[in-house]
Amino acid sequence: MRQIALTSVLLVFWLLAIVWGQGVRVTRPQIKLTAEQEIRACQKCHGNPDIYGFDVRGRKRSVYVDEKAFRKSVHGKLRCTDCHNDIDPTQLPHPRHTQKVECGRCHLERELPQAPGFKARIFKSYADSVHGEAIARGDPDAPRCADCHGHHNILPAKDPNSQVNRRNIPQTCSRCHSDAQLVEWHQIPKGETLFYYERSVHGQLLRKGMVKGSKSAPDKPPAVCTDCHGVHGIRPATDPHSKVARPQLPETCGQCHERIYKEWRRSVHGQAWAKGVKESPVCTDCHGEHVIRSPQDPTSLVHPQHIVATCSKCHENEVLQRRLGLPTLRLATYRTSFHGIMNRYGVTEVAHCASCHGAHDILPSTDPRSPIHPNNLPKTCGSCHPGIGEKVALGKIHFAGTRTESTIYWLIKVLYQLLIAGLIGFFSVYIALDIRNYLKGRPSHAVSPHHPNDPLSHEYVERFTLNERLQHLVLVISFTLLVISGLPLSFADSGWARWFLAFPGSAQLRGIIHRIGAVMLMALAVWHLLYLLTPRGREQLRHMMWTKKDFADIWQMIKCYLGLSDEKPKFGRFNWIEKLEYYAVVWGTTVMVLTGLALWFESQALTYLPLWVWHICRLIHSYEALLAFLTIIIWHLYHVHFKPGVFPMSWVWLTGKISLRHLQEEHPLEFEQLQQQGEREAKQKP
Repeated sequence: MRQIALTSVLLVFWLLAIVWGQGVRVTRPQIKLTAEQEIRACQKCHGNPDIYGFDVRGRKRSVYVDEKAFRKSVHGKLRCTDCHNDIDPTQLPHPRHTQKVECGRCHLERELPQAPGFKARIFKSYADSVHGEAIARGDPDAPRCADCHGHHNILPAKDPNSQVNRRNIPQTCSRCHSDAQLVEWHQIPKGETLFYYERSVHGQLLRKGMVKGSKSAPDKPPAVCTDCHGVHGIRPATDPHSKVARPQLPETCGQCHERIYKEWRRSVHGQAWAKGVKESPVCTDCHGEHVIRSPQDPTSLVHPQHIVATCSKCHENEVLQRRLGLPTLRLATYRTSFHGIMNRYGVTEVAHCASCHGAHDILPSTDPRSPIHPNNLPKTCGSCHPGIGEKVALGKIHFAGTRTESTIYWLIKVLYQLLIAGLIGFFSVYIALDIRNYLKGRPSHAVSPHHPNDPLSHEYVERFTLNERLQHLVLVISFTLLVISGLPLSFADSGWARWFLAFPGSAQLRGIIHRIGAVMLMALAVWHLLYLLTPRGREQLRHMMWTKKDFADIWQMIKCYLGLSDEKPKFGRFNWIEKLEYYAVVWGTTVMVLTGLALWFESQALTYLPLWVWHICRLIHSYEALLAFLTIIIWHLYHVHFKPGVFPMSWVWLTGKISLRHLQEEHPLEFEQLQQQGEREAKQKP
């Protein structure tokens, strides 16, 4: 019993001791540390650069605090527990997982004296932002205040070292928006934004340290992320109230580009946008979003070589054309024009869409303020073609050449197409019959193989003088230069033309070569006219005159080819083929020179000729060149190079001499006259 009583007494005393000890602990006053003591206590661990923790995704994160940076920050005079209020500095080490710092506890309650309610407004807009909504959903990757402003190194926005200073904002935003994993996990649009922004006109100006912006916004600093997307109230582009939503974009860009915004508002695009036409182009449709570049940058969407494609995205959209009544065939007519062809092959000086219609202040042609109004066209075109005449307004610039646009133009085009098809068909049939007769050994074939033992094959007479041969040589050279430099314009979409014009500077070189050939051809025309005034020239022209016998020779030749007769026609100095070629050259040269001068000196030509006539000149020049080219390579080259008995070529155009055998077979009447002349001369000799 005594032992039980003693044990009971000890147990009671032990319980009283426990209760007394707990009472002392509860009622013991807490130790209050000063701000300096708190910092020192925390720095014992967080002052170690190697200290780290793990985030909710298990990624290693440094929890090192640079004391010097903290002292210089805007929070340098605060206690650690002012932000980390769930930690007791007297009970260290603290739990491994601590609560997120809530900046709103102070910034919602502490207002700026000079702007009451300012901080509260910041947190209200942030809570409604795409970032705030992500936090409300419990997204661990959603950016909080510290992700943008910094953790322990927060500095005022005006400080160049601040994370939210204008110079540093692109890098701050890109830490998330250029993170490939975050972009993929959260399906964030526009990855690699920093990559594109740094190469944009805004990023380049920012990198250069320019306080003021570009020519279009000289009084504004270069735009950064927050200028377009907002600061705390960032909303997605799908939100109609977002600063980067399509309805708000013009005003957002207009914050800096005020003059351009005003011009756009009164343009056809701005007016359509004001009426609610959602397809009306806004700034980003033409300039892009993060990769906005200067018009002088070859990669810019509004560079002279790309602006046609940029405008065509809407103006060649068949759905928009039908729904909004947009004019059609604008791209097709531009691409086939000289401007369009040269622009396509790298010549940036030629006119493009903005050159005529304007860049931002685009107005319809019916508006007297529009640069394409008929009264303003001489001035607009005159910016590139000084002194251009007022007749440029008498016709369509985007001219398709349809029957409804111009019956005369369409008729000329059809007639040329029929003429070319008919002549090529005739040439082909004639050559086929000529080769057929040669293979059958018919005497109707003009030229037979020469035998080495034939004495007439080794006796030559002069057929062309040196003057005549030089004229022919100049014609060959000028024709070749004109063909190789002119046909690529008519067939600019063909593979061989693209290859010819694709070399750097080849488009400009093409124009130089074409003009050299043109000058040679015009000089040759003058030379030949002077030659025709000489006795030799008059004699040759007399032999070239067309007579009734030529028509009879043509009919006789047809009968020979059809096997109806074995007697071939007898030709004089020039047969009907040579006469046809001569008059074709005269006609072609006249047409090409006249139309070519109208195209070369268009400013002067449009002083006297209306634009629709100039279009006809261009059409005739193109088709006449094609006709001449096909005639030469099919008809002329066959008779002087590939004709059986002549191959590889007739040397008369170089030597000026023809064998008596060849003369006898091709020009028997001239051969007979030559024999008679020889006999008379022989009789006159003593």
